[in-house]
Amino acid sequence: MSDLKARYERGLDVFRSLSGSEQAGRVLAEHSESWGALGSFALHTGAGEIWSRPGLGRRDRSLVAISFLTALGREKELHHHVAGGLNHGLSRDEIDEIMVQISAYAGVPFALAGARAAAQVFAERDGTEQRTTPPAPAELKDEEKRRADGLDVLSTLLGEVYLGAEATEAAIIEQQGDMGRLVMDFAFGDVWSRPQLSRRDRSLVVISVLTALAAALELEIHLRGALNHGVTPEEIEEVMIMMVFYGGFPRAIDGLLCARKVFSATSSSQ
Repeated sequence: MSDLKARYERGLDVFRSLSGSEQAGRVLAEHSESWGALGSFALHTGAGEIWSRPGLGRRDRSLVAISFLTALGREKELHHHVAGGLNHGLSRDEIDEIMVQISAYAGVPFALAGARAAAQVFAERDGTEQRTTPPAPAELKDEEKRRADGLDVLSTLLGEVYLGAEATEAAIIEQQGDMGRLVMDFAFGDVWSRPQLSRRDRSLVVISVLTALAAALELEIHLRGALNHGVTPEEIEEVMIMMVFYGGFPRAIDGLLCARKVFSATSSSQ
């Protein structure tokens, strides 16, 4: 089989799994071809080269794509990818929770727009005008519980090599003041500590969002956290390769260089 034919077949297989059926996948492929070069690149490169790579499963690729598109405000494309995420094994609760996680890193307006797109997909699946079940509510905690949960998240982000989570907490608050308190109590204590999504998945969401937003300083911190939460270097590099298709080479290359810097520092410290 020629390389071109192989890429086409791999791309068609991705389109089948994203759309949920053989027929829908072929319709999507034919629709892509009507867009000329852009559609051809979507089928042969986006699906046939990038999505088909073995370093990251399709369920995780859907999680990453949903995170990219929500952070970049691409609601029309997000609609298709939420549906694809369901077909790839993401649950409705997990998709809801992706939006909750994004609220702390791309902002609540972007997260709400993503949540509306997801709710529309859920309603379409149910054949109703609105989604039939509400998303999981927040756990309203007192200050002591929020800070304790925030410290727990901080300790797993830092990993076993760092023994001073409380000292790091104090440094965050000293450097950032009330902003640092919001980091500990809202981002870590309220959002990160929710049970609807694993910390590994939350790290995948966060590094995807920070790559999309070209937030290099925060990305470096959360790349270290992702490694500590069980995301492998190979999986992280796959996130950056996916960024080529969804956000362009400049963001993707910056993310990859940042990741390799973290990998090198991590290796030298062990």
